[in-house]
Amino acid sequence: MTYSAIFSHASRLRETGNRFILAELEKAGLSDIAPSHGDILACETCNMGELAKQVRRTKSTVTALVEKLERNGYVLRMPDPADSRGVLVRLTDKGRALEPAFEAISSGLQRLITDRLSKEEAELLDRLLDKCVNG
Repeated sequence: MTYSAIFSHASRLRETGNRFILAELEKAGLSDIAPSHGDILACETCNMGELAKQVRRTKSTVTALVEKLERNGYVLRMPDPADSRGVLVRLTDKGRALEPAFEAISSGLQRLITDRLSKEEAELLDRLLDKCVNG
């Protein structure tokens, strides 16, 4: 038996989630935010290197995402006092003001799962996907 459909299902689930996020961002008037910004905006203050590890992206990708968020006034970059070569990323008031919209979007994403699966099924799926991704 082959399990090639697993990747197809996972991809379609991700697409469904991204479409939902984009639609909700548009409803909230947040056309300058992309789904890829969410993990970065969830961090109050982070070192760029640690942020890249946390969001599982390359440093160059995180730099590009942070630059866009900084241009739009959601984050500030500043020298890291603990590391002379490091840079800290900190949410601005505008960035912190996104929290209610992000919580609503997060709840909607949860409903995409909980409307289709029982609590036990959702917990099992979460554990199995984590095992597939993280070993």
